[in-house]
Amino acid sequence: MKQIYWLVFLSLFAKLNGQIITQSFNEPVISDLDRKFRLDTSAYSSGMPLNLSGQNCVWNFQNLMGTFPLVVDSFIAPTAAEGASLFPTATFVQHRDLYTFYRSSTSPSQTELLGGYTPSLTITFSNSAIIAGYPVNYGYNLTDPVSGTFKYNTTNGACNGNITISAAATGTVQLANNVSIPNVICLKSAEILTLSVGIFPFGTFNQTIYNYYAPGKKFPIININYTTYKLIAGSPTITAFVYGSNTDFNIGMPESQLDKRDYEVFPNPFCDELRNRADNQGEENEFFFYAGNGRLMVKTKSLDDDKIKALAPGVYFLETKNKKGAFHQKIIKE
Repeated sequence: MKQIYWLVFLSLFAKLNGQIITQSFNEPVISDLDRKFRLDTSAYSSGMPLNLSGQNCVWNFQNLMGTFPLVVDSFIAPTAAEGASLFPTATFVQHRDLYTFYRSSTSPSQTELLGGYTPSLTITFSNSAIIAGYPVNYGYNLTDPVSGTFKYNTTNGACNGNITISAAATGTVQLANNVSIPNVICLKSAEILTLSVGIFPFGTFNQTIYNYYAPGKKFPIININYTTYKLIAGSPTITAFVYGSNTDFNIGMPESQLDKRDYEVFPNPFCDELRNRADNQGEENEFFFYAGNGRLMVKTKSLDDDKIKALAPGVYFLETKNKKGAFHQKIIKE
């Protein structure tokens, strides 16, 4: 049951104009890509500033740091998705490792969640979940009941519950590197779902998602997902996923464990040759060169690798790793 966390992957989709989300721009279309980084939240040991409400809020996310690799959600045609025959009215599908099926409606203007598919778990809503009724702005609130069926391996049963979407906070998001983004709206979604087989309970699923939308962005700049699920015969499983838009977090790097004096490469900028003081210490180092969008460009055990020399001019993020830890550095290829 470990994959049930994806059930409602509510990456509601927004470009803001006067704090209004509209279907004409904000709803995903086939061929859209949402690129984002996993975020390191270790600096928030006592929790992040999530439960703010009202206008003129300030969310201090200055200590969130982006980590590689890049995560990409693609939006594809239903005919290109596994399990499509179970969702004949779907108009688009969100895909990462799993397939989540949606229906777009213009009368009324809304986006509905139809369910999701993996080889081990399928959720099919006969009463679909309305996850956005447009327009959406500050003060928006919608609770929608959902019901349907599930199949977990060879077990079949029913699922029932509700989803509540609310936009109870607007304000400014503060990020690392002195980045401050005003006019952000936070959409909070909360889902409670009960699974049963006949008259017998099978499990429960609770999920809370916070999405932060900034002006001019179709997808959230920050997506925070907390999920708890429990089978009747097992212990609760709690997961947390925190992601950030690559355009806002691609310069964030986690704190290095290795000594900068030994592992920092030079010269910087460089043309062909790179070296560091750790080269001659007998350690088995690995070097990972990432482009600014998070794509891994070179993986090597030598700074003298011809693949490094062949890199196109530009800005790269270098991760040096060995059994002692990791060192992170931004470098420039001329």
